[in-house]
Amino acid sequence: MSDALEPELDEDIAELAGFSLSGEGVTRLAWTEELRAAYQWLGGKCEALDLSWQIDAAGNFVAKWKAGSGPATLVGSHVDSVPSGGRYDGALGVLAGLHAIRLLKRRGFSPRRPIWLIAFMDEENTRFNSALFGSRAFCGEDVTGMGERRDATGVSLAEAMRAWDREIATASEASAVAAVGRFVELHVEQGPRLEQQGLQIGVVTSIVGMVGYRVEVSGEANHAGTTPMDLRRDALSGAARMVLAIRDIARSSSDATSNVGVISVTPASSNVIPGSCGFTIDLRAGQDDTLARIDAACREKLQRIASDEGLALSLTETYRMAAAPMSEHVIGAIEAASQDEGASSVRLPSGAGHDAMVLARYVPTGMLFVPSQNGMSHSPEEFTTPADAGRGARVLARALEKISS
Repeated sequence: MSDALEPELDEDIAELAGFSLSGEGVTRLAWTEELRAAYQWLGGKCEALDLSWQIDAAGNFVAKWKAGSGPATLVGSHVDSVPSGGRYDGALGVLAGLHAIRLLKRRGFSPRRPIWLIAFMDEENTRFNSALFGSRAFCGEDVTGMGERRDATGVSLAEAMRAWDREIATASEASAVAAVGRFVELHVEQGPRLEQQGLQIGVVTSIVGMVGYRVEVSGEANHAGTTPMDLRRDALSGAARMVLAIRDIARSSSDATSNVGVISVTPASSNVIPGSCGFTIDLRAGQDDTLARIDAACREKLQRIASDEGLALSLTETYRMAAAPMSEHVIGAIEAASQDEGASSVRLPSGAGHDAMVLARYVPTGMLFVPSQNGMSHSPEEFTTPADAGRGARVLARALEKISS
């Protein structure tokens, strides 16, 4: 039973991947026509299952199985992608939720409470630096301050929303978490642990806490050939010391990671000493106290390096999320569902952020992972086998059955 395939799910994965900009992999960014077309396609799939659907004030796709009464069981993930990403990250969680509802309806299951399927808007943080926008708005958090954030072409988030007939000022109308009793998110692992251990289901215990910064280092641009080395205020050299220091601080803890993923230099000329350098910092840890320790250590070290190099330093916090433990009740339901399906499982933390970390602050929440081949994610090489995807959807269906009965 655990190795059976789910052809309809495989077809859904392939069809959804077609809603993308041309080029390698899948590029389906927040608030784009590609995402809007994907929503319309998903709506057609929901209508075939007699689910009503809408796009809410924050751009979330919400479909409802109007059965039973009381707080709804929410299932889903996101379908926006990173540039040239894969076809499984986020999207599989939505499509597996759709397929789980399909399986439950075929079994004649009658839920005691409604089941809602959701695709959250802008989980990925790629276009507007507005990570988890849809889930935050769904949970009633204020996202209106993000409206003036702009993408690489200069379009603001507010302008992009307006092209969808949505307004940043009314995004709060998407708040609906009060009507939700549980949330379950299936996701590809985005790491190698399940595959390496030969296991089929990861039962997430917690999602790491994270903090992000935009750093601006200011020195003095000058001629590269005529300025003595001991008189330079080289912003890039100082930033390089900072980047290595950030790496070393994270390496000092087994429970932490750091990343500098974007860096820019001005004036960016081979014969001019860099006058300014900007870069991003992403810090993560499984425990809030660990995150606080490496955060403080990084800020202190950067200030010290700036002083040593005669540079000015500006740090702007772009996001901060506490670690999010999952609900033991939902964890238990996922483990029991895995056992019923004959699937091997293991408890593990998530090193990546997910919409579930927002929902977990408001309602009992759980996540299950399916294996990622070679641990690849955010890449055209991302792949989860049809057997693993199908098994995950069946485990998800059994979990929904348990928590919606």
